[in-house]
Amino acid sequence: MQSRQRNFLRLSFLMVALAITNLAMAHHGSRISYDLSKTVTLKGIVKEFSYENPHIYITFEVKDDNGNVTLWAAETDPPAMMSRKFGWSRHYIKPGDEVTVSLWPSKVGSTRGFLARLVTADGRVTDHTEQPQQ
Repeated sequence: MQSRQRNFLRLSFLMVALAITNLAMAHHGSRISYDLSKTVTLKGIVKEFSYENPHIYITFEVKDDNGNVTLWAAETDPPAMMSRKFGWSRHYIKPGDEVTVSLWPSKVGSTRGFLARLVTADGRVTDHTEQPQQ
């Protein structure tokens, strides 16, 4: 009976370790989703500024020459890092603000990317163009 309990405990420990590893890889592997060999620059209006862990997300509307609106999203680093490196706070931008965003685009062609540079209408610049680590 003791050997069954030991085997059960070993198997349980292994399953928990694998689950934790999978969660860590799922979170930390996000930058691999973006094409770091090129950037796309877009001008748009902020729809949402999600200043939360684990990453800040900006969604913004981009209007083409025909007036069609496409929703884009930019992911960036955690709030603590953006605050420390660039002076960001949850009030840095807000819905309705005009922004120019350069990002490393999604490898699968979706309308999202990882933030490389952001310029606000009042001229504040966040230059995040050092290549994010994969």
